[in-house]
Amino acid sequence: MYSERMSTAYLILCGLIGGYLVQAIAYRLWRAYWTPLRHIPGPWHAKVTGFALKWNDVTGTRWYYVQELHKKYGTIVRIAPHEIAISDPKVVRKVHAFGTEFRKHQQPGTAFNIFSLSDPKIHRTRQRFYTQAFSQESLKANNESAVRELTETAIAGARKDAIDSKCRKADMFKWCMLFGYDAAWQLVYGNTNGLMANNKGTDEVIMGWYLQRLIAWMLFCFPVFLLGRWLAPLSPTLRDVFRVEWRYKDIFEAGPRQREIAAKTVFVQNSKYEKDGDVYGVSDDVRLSDVDIAHDITTFLGAGGEAVGATLVFLIWQVVQIPELQSQLEAEVATLNEPLTDAATAQLPLLNGVILEALRLYGGGATHLPRYASTTTELGGYIIPPEIAVTVHAGALHRNPAAWEDPET
Repeated sequence: MYSERMSTAYLILCGLIGGYLVQAIAYRLWRAYWTPLRHIPGPWHAKVTGFALKWNDVTGTRWYYVQELHKKYGTIVRIAPHEIAISDPKVVRKVHAFGTEFRKHQQPGTAFNIFSLSDPKIHRTRQRFYTQAFSQESLKANNESAVRELTETAIAGARKDAIDSKCRKADMFKWCMLFGYDAAWQLVYGNTNGLMANNKGTDEVIMGWYLQRLIAWMLFCFPVFLLGRWLAPLSPTLRDVFRVEWRYKDIFEAGPRQREIAAKTVFVQNSKYEKDGDVYGVSDDVRLSDVDIAHDITTFLGAGGEAVGATLVFLIWQVVQIPELQSQLEAEVATLNEPLTDAATAQLPLLNGVILEALRLYGGGATHLPRYASTTTELGGYIIPPEIAVTVHAGALHRNPAAWEDPET
């Protein structure tokens, strides 16, 4: 009797597993070949599995992978069963236009913050809390001299490293990244974090790139995520990825850490909104707690610091490869009198052209920013079912030959 019951239970379990597998395969085949998405060009495997995309997310090569797909298949590409990538300017404008039907979703593994808000009205209302400090007038009045001092610190530090080095070289990646985070800290707190002054390493900063890879590990497969976390102490690469979770865990949990982060910011210190108990009443519908502000601030520091630093690295790298351009740029800047000001540098056409080209080709904001429509819609001649992720690949968008002459240089 016991063996018969075990056999019956085993058959039932096998039946359930088999039924689930059949249903999963049937759904994937339906999504691949019997929905409007089947008309969107892309690699054959993207119709049935997102493994290739997830693998490139985990290894940190998504940018290059999607860039090659755009080169091969065009400006609208299916990169996974439920995701398409776009790089056509008109299509991008439709997805991100004011009042668009495409909305953000909070991504798995990320803290809820101002960048996660899908309701445009609530997002605009929440922005009011930070608007005054981020206005052009306020930024220049409160930060211009401080940013100039940070620039001088970065140059002096890199020069000293080059002099002290046997090979007469300086690690410009380090100095650019530290500058970016010190500048972001200055904007948020009204003072620097002292990363450059204390000659810290890049392991002292919140690396958004590593955070993105940590999220990719979470999304890849939970057992694989646990395996990666277990192996992290043995691998320098994995250690850099998973240290984000270990080091900044307390930032994302409610407690004294949030109150400390929020209280010191220029937003709280100069706020026109009164605190009612534990929250600031921005409107009847939007109330910000210390936890909300801490989550927003952490994102400002990570997204702002890394984007500035990475773009500066690529700008310098690009300029030094063209000696003639470097000489012309140095000559143009040499026409200015000390101290340099934002108003004065704004009048230099070559300098501003170089900055804009660096932002176009190597802008630090490489996140794919998925958007979702709640109803069936049309993009670039293709029908997009609801809740399909539509992501913008900035690399392909900024290198679109229809929009740019000689787009790769």
